[in-house]
Amino acid sequence: MTDYSPESLSDIEVLDILQSMKKDVLDSEAKEIIRNGGKAGRQESHKQALVALNTSFEEKFVEAVTLALGLNAGQAKKIRYKKDRVRILKVRGIDYLAIDGAETAQVLSQIAQAITREDAIVTEGLHNIFPFWKEGWPMVQFDNAYKILAEDISIHYQATLDQLIALYGGN
Repeated sequence: MTDYSPESLSDIEVLDILQSMKKDVLDSEAKEIIRNGGKAGRQESHKQALVALNTSFEEKFVEAVTLALGLNAGQAKKIRYKKDRVRILKVRGIDYLAIDGAETAQVLSQIAQAITREDAIVTEGLHNIFPFWKEGWPMVQFDNAYKILAEDISIHYQATLDQLIALYGGN
């Protein structure tokens, strides 16, 4: 996370930073993991790429929201959780759940958790998210899931930045 102190920045500087964040590439590390995976490790590399994509999105999302809303360290930590994310943004006049892709962010987070904590077993919340994903069974077709989620999370990130920029009167 870039070390910006919202208190020391003017509204114009915050707006400039937020607009420059629209150029962020969320999946650069994930693409590198896939490239290095080769054909033999295609599914495994896509599985790890999903975790990297989620990490990248969360870091950039928290950075943008913290900067735009001037959150303190405690609030910045809480913004990572869906319920708190919705509440904190609502107080600032942003309906997070209405932002295109908000569900995608939740699904990506659940998938990353299932991969790292549940040994890539489909959890209740992920049942039928993708074809052949059944609760209690191993996740399959990570390459297809990655392709869909990488595009959707990028759209969500851009839409979120648009909402944050609108707070500052930007386009």
